[in-house]
Amino acid sequence: MSFERPYAGIKVVDMSQGVAGPYCGMLLAQHGAEVIKVEPHAGDWSRILGPSHHNHTEFSFGTNMGKRSLAIDLKSAEAPAIIDALVGEADVFLESFRPGVVDRLGFGHERLMALNPGLIYLSISGFGQTGSLREKPAMDPVLQAFSGFMLDNTGQDGVPHRVNSVINDMATALYAFSALAPALYIMGDGVPGRYLDISLMRGAANLSAIRYMSASKGEAVQVPRTAPSGIFQCAEGWLQLVILQDKDFDALCAILELDDLAVDESLRGNEARLRQAPMLIERVGQVLAAKPAAHWRDLFTEAGLQNEMLQDYPQFLAHPQAVETELFSTFDLPGLEQPLPVPNPPGIPKIIDGTPAGTSPVTGQHSDEILDEMGYGAAAIAGLRRRGVITTWTEQATEQGTA
Repeated sequence: MSFERPYAGIKVVDMSQGVAGPYCGMLLAQHGAEVIKVEPHAGDWSRILGPSHHNHTEFSFGTNMGKRSLAIDLKSAEAPAIIDALVGEADVFLESFRPGVVDRLGFGHERLMALNPGLIYLSISGFGQTGSLREKPAMDPVLQAFSGFMLDNTGQDGVPHRVNSVINDMATALYAFSALAPALYIMGDGVPGRYLDISLMRGAANLSAIRYMSASKGEAVQVPRTAPSGIFQCAEGWLQLVILQDKDFDALCAILELDDLAVDESLRGNEARLRQAPMLIERVGQVLAAKPAAHWRDLFTEAGLQNEMLQDYPQFLAHPQAVETELFSTFDLPGLEQPLPVPNPPGIPKIIDGTPAGTSPVTGQHSDEILDEMGYGAAAIAGLRRRGVITTWTEQATEQGTA
């Protein structure tokens, strides 16, 4: 165990699919845990969310780095013995089936926790394990709609908009990871296991916690908290500006030569400026529209004001600050002309392509290896593969011409 790999020695069986569960499992792996990804022959369904390259999409690649993959037919007669053996030695079990499905497969929390009393069993679902919607399938866009987030994100066109980033999946993964931390901390001899019920609905609710409190006070739409703050169109590009304190407002007025506003006592204090926000935004916007966003960014940054130009993703990836802080690692993937950029999660060493932590497995890449470690001989493993119980990627790749 080390500060860089505090979960070294922790064993995880990750039967989750999609984004939230696998990303949680990936974080465990990056913190040193041994994570075995158990997936069907066709692979985790995130592997087909868009164009697939070498058995990966953008959704599956970054969420599975550092794991080993066992591809197995969970409905086969041989599967229970294999999974039970893995779970018997595991510390954590992850699953993301709709409530009831994992029980029908025979891997529900009551049975597995009876098999391994110290097991931390984590379930991730759309709406939770109870309630009238418990069996309803739900991905991130469904929760953006259901939680109120999408309606809150109504644009100037009057149309509610979905955020392209899978924010609820990612937030739920982080909440799941944080819920596992205290359970792993107290884990030990004689400490009973824990069942953790994590849902995208609960993740979505906590992500928008401040907005729910605002809405309960009758604020149906997002209202400004500071003025003159917001997104301004410049002669070239757009600029986000935040003005909070009087000193910020004074600096802004000096830069924009808005001398009449600087001496107006009715604009002292953030609350006073909020009462005249429309006028302030119009005045500031008129000046900002005359020159490029880069011009104003440099002046505002030198003055210590909170601001930044609006960038697209490629611009952010190439920005010197992202490069200098090694925010992203890049990974070569067969079939892609350019390497894939993956953000390095906070608090862990940089992920290096080609290392165990920097390898994202293809479906069944480690099936033989894992079974061999469990005591299955070569003949037994070949028999399981012949009967369709397991899939080994090397054979699958050769048959499909993708090796």
